[in-house]
Amino acid sequence: MGKRIAWMGWLAMIDDNWLFIGTDSRLAACSEIMAERGFTTRHAGVDHYTEELGECITDYSPRQIVFPILQMKGSIPPALLEKGTELYTGVASEEWLKSFKEAGLLVNSYLKEEQFIWQNAKLTAEGFIHDYYSHTRRSIFETHFYVAGFGKVGKATAHALASLGAKVTVLARSDAQLGEASIHGYKTERLTDDWGIKEGNLINTIPAKWLSVSESTGLHIFDLASAPGCLKEQLSSEYYTVLLGLPGKHFPVDAAVALANALERMYRR
Repeated sequence: MGKRIAWMGWLAMIDDNWLFIGTDSRLAACSEIMAERGFTTRHAGVDHYTEELGECITDYSPRQIVFPILQMKGSIPPALLEKGTELYTGVASEEWLKSFKEAGLLVNSYLKEEQFIWQNAKLTAEGFIHDYYSHTRRSIFETHFYVAGFGKVGKATAHALASLGAKVTVLARSDAQLGEASIHGYKTERLTDDWGIKEGNLINTIPAKWLSVSESTGLHIFDLASAPGCLKEQLSSEYYTVLLGLPGKHFPVDAAVALANALERMYRR
């Protein structure tokens, strides 16, 4: 009897219609992966609300909607969504989410799913190494890198560099991050308002404007953090390289699998 109930529950799960919205290749691939796993899926390749998208929702009646990684322009009218519809969002402001929450719809953020965050950090670190080789045509072995921030992306990046023989110094303000970095064998320096170096490679993972450098610097900055970036003033692209969306850029299939796994975990909870 228990097996029959579990089987019926699984059947109900895969009967739910999933709608993936967005032009990012990860969302299209994720839709295909979920379909291969037995879910009913459809992909709408838009990043903004349109009448066609509204008609798709009316005709298809999705019970699970996955939104673009970056907040879409415009919003789906909650009246189009059935009661009990679950929403999975990427970057989204509280103002944008307000109408859905007021309508009593369940809103989840896949960008806050812990295992997905770590997997995304790992892919970001690997993507940085790919771009570093392409950009500099230099070896990483025995090259010195400063890694600013020791959150998930900072940890993954420091680990990836160290595994290739790089000399890594972690920059952070908090005692907790400095202590953890030290335990892992990295050199550490405390970030202060007047911190600065004149040359080398700096990888920023802190999403805040904390760094001032001059045009005559010999420092090359690789910024992996989301807006607004680390620079207080503009700097020539010769010395400042912004590297965003690395998982989708270099590993769209792996990134899509990571997203599909996260969505399944969130769905089953």
